[in-house]
Amino acid sequence: MKYLLSIVFIISAFVGYACSCANPGKMSDEQYAYYDFIAKGTIVGIETGEMENSISFQVGHLYKGAGQEKSVVLKTPSSSAACGISPNIGEEWLIFSARQDGELYVSLCSRTIVLKANGMTEMPERARQDLMYLDHKEQAEKKYTIGDIRIIQSEVLHESRVLNVYLPEGYSADSTYPVIYLLDGSAHEDFLHVAGLLQFCNYPWLKFMPKSILVGIENVDRKRDFTYPSRDAEYKKKYPTTGGSAAFIQFMEMELKPYIETNYAVNGNDMLIGQSLGGLLATEVLYKKPEMFSHYFIVSPSLWYDNLALLKQKPAFATDSFNKEISVYVAVGNEGRVMKTVAKKLYKQVKSADKVKGQFEYLKDEDHASILHEALYRGFKGFFQE
Repeated sequence: MKYLLSIVFIISAFVGYACSCANPGKMSDEQYAYYDFIAKGTIVGIETGEMENSISFQVGHLYKGAGQEKSVVLKTPSSSAACGISPNIGEEWLIFSARQDGELYVSLCSRTIVLKANGMTEMPERARQDLMYLDHKEQAEKKYTIGDIRIIQSEVLHESRVLNVYLPEGYSADSTYPVIYLLDGSAHEDFLHVAGLLQFCNYPWLKFMPKSILVGIENVDRKRDFTYPSRDAEYKKKYPTTGGSAAFIQFMEMELKPYIETNYAVNGNDMLIGQSLGGLLATEVLYKKPEMFSHYFIVSPSLWYDNLALLKQKPAFATDSFNKEISVYVAVGNEGRVMKTVAKKLYKQVKSADKVKGQFEYLKDEDHASILHEALYRGFKGFFQE
């Protein structure tokens, strides 16, 4: 095939010779690999020359090469005897082009073929077969993506943080969406299964959860980021990096949320999900800065930390000055007396506040390792199902 294409430019110097090309046969991966540019589209201009013509080609569907250009210029020998193609303006063609000296060349000896022209009643069978091959290859090579991976440089934490961002089906910058911030949000922790749960809750036969953006915050040191300073000397000795939650909360408030609001189409309805130590951090935000989020999903919170010190504080959401309507979902499983007790204490404070809509679940068939998915499903359903 490469030999046949290369002789076009030798033949073009001898226009008295008739063009003779071998049958291109069935499209193959080898032929696909040879061409630098493959696209279907429309002929929009022709400039004739002594030795070669320049064809302006409007790309309709690009299969390979040429970046994001909407139109390209194709070179072809000026004579059909030299294997040049002879299209007309307005015709639709499937172009297979190899690059030579920076220019895209087409010839009768390539697979280039007309798709639609005056007088044609149907598409040539070879063109139909080539398009089937190209469409199949495009689908086979297409990568399945559900969102973005972003890296944000935090001046507060003095480090870069990785964000995994799930975008709902049909995401458009012309619409706006709630944002769910997920602690423990790396791909090998909770990001993928929570993203799948959001997609599931949006099936037409369920659809009780609004289409939402999910922001998974990958961990660097969760014991540092999710805990406030402890007065327990033994705990501090065992886990010396603990006590950095104030900085992490500042990072979320001053850097993370503004970054997401700048780069995505959001509607200001923000949610926070945290389990275990992440549940401790979510509770601290709820107690100290409840206005940061509209909804809190707190699962199996480690409120035993520092001898229940956080639960002994008066939460900001219970003060007379707090005037934002928020919702708080608390869940705990079969995880022992202490975990169940602290979760109930948290919910007792939540349900006593005028501005807070609360919900509590005890999932007796789940433990600390298995509870999150089931709890979130129930929490989403409880708050958002009409």
